[in-house]
Amino acid sequence: MKRNCLLVTSVCLMAIVMFTACTQKFPGYKKTQNGLYYKFYAHNPTADQPKQSDFLKVNMACYLHDSLYYDWSGSTSEVYSQLTSPMFSGDLQEAYSMMHVGDSASFYVKADSVAALYYDQDPVAVGLKPEDYFRYEVKLVEVKSEQEFMANIEKMKETMMMESRKALDNYIAENGITVTPESSGVYIIPIEAGKGRCPVKGEKVELDFAAYLLNGQSVGSTFDSPEKFSFVLGEGYTIRGWEEIVPKMHLGERVRAIIPFELAYGEHAVGSIPAYANLVYDIKLLGITTEAELQAEAEKAKQIQKAKSEEAFLKYLKDNNITEYTPSGLFYSKTLTTDGAQPQSGQTARIKFVASYLDGTPLGNSDQLGEYYEVEYGKGGVLKGLEEGIGLMRVGEKARFILPYTLAYGSEAYGNIPAYSNLIFDVELLDVVNK
Repeated sequence: MKRNCLLVTSVCLMAIVMFTACTQKFPGYKKTQNGLYYKFYAHNPTADQPKQSDFLKVNMACYLHDSLYYDWSGSTSEVYSQLTSPMFSGDLQEAYSMMHVGDSASFYVKADSVAALYYDQDPVAVGLKPEDYFRYEVKLVEVKSEQEFMANIEKMKETMMMESRKALDNYIAENGITVTPESSGVYIIPIEAGKGRCPVKGEKVELDFAAYLLNGQSVGSTFDSPEKFSFVLGEGYTIRGWEEIVPKMHLGERVRAIIPFELAYGEHAVGSIPAYANLVYDIKLLGITTEAELQAEAEKAKQIQKAKSEEAFLKYLKDNNITEYTPSGLFYSKTLTTDGAQPQSGQTARIKFVASYLDGTPLGNSDQLGEYYEVEYGKGGVLKGLEEGIGLMRVGEKARFILPYTLAYGSEAYGNIPAYSNLIFDVELLDVVNK
């Protein structure tokens, strides 16, 4: 009996030691069931606690290995974060849900999960290890319901719009500007007359410009740069104010344009341009390219791209000694041959593949789509060159197919794939089945 008691005591002691070791990963911190480590400096359970979808005003600093990542606590801007469902066990949302207004606390959160799930980053690529944790120092300042928060946002927007319009009126009065504004509210003040015609929709214009806020702060200029600004009228590439001003300018003309925020970047901040900013532009129209000239330039560029593509294709074949081809121009090389079945029209071919450009740049592979990729052979559901290549294979075979652009995506760009792209498919035919 005594031996049994000693045994039980030993087991209990071991359990206590093991539990203590687990909780001492970060000394002084407690751990939730989800793996969140926490320590409160100030804790007031009687104060307001956030609910799902509430907006939290927080002061927060983030550290990795005691090195500061960022610090919002000294920011002049108010920082709010919405309480949402956790993205992973022990994440920052769980930390927020534990707090009350006025609380301050410290939390350790898995760094690789934050990188992958919050910022869509590869943890290894950004230098994070599986054992790394971010330490968040958080003070919960205020909690607002979603309805209250959005109402405040709308009120703030209205205030900023009114202040911006008032600032523009003051600028016009203080600078003695007497020109009549356009119906949109844009002011166009002539500086230097032009001698050419005005551009029209569909034409490309080249300009010099200098941009300023109403207080005179420069926010960009091309006058001292060899690179000029250009865009095609009517394509929506630039701000609405420019689309109205430039068609009224003659070639060689220089104007000063005052653009209300509604026709500039609106409620958005862009670079050094704040939200709701009225802008002053000094613009000179340097050149006009007609639609016909643009089409001729585009066709010339396509012919150059086509010639380079065909040259690269022939060079690849020569460098890699690829000599087998079909009448359509599909080149191939089998690295493993078998006596297996060949796919027949209407059958489903199960394949593995790796696709790339001629220079080896990856394009995609079947592992991204599942255990294997299925092709209903003879139905035209895949690239011409790939389907033709599958038809040359037997079950168990492996082959490399070099597709000229004519058997791939052709002479037009497809998504991120440039026009005239020759492609390589390394294919393994796993099986052929009737469905």
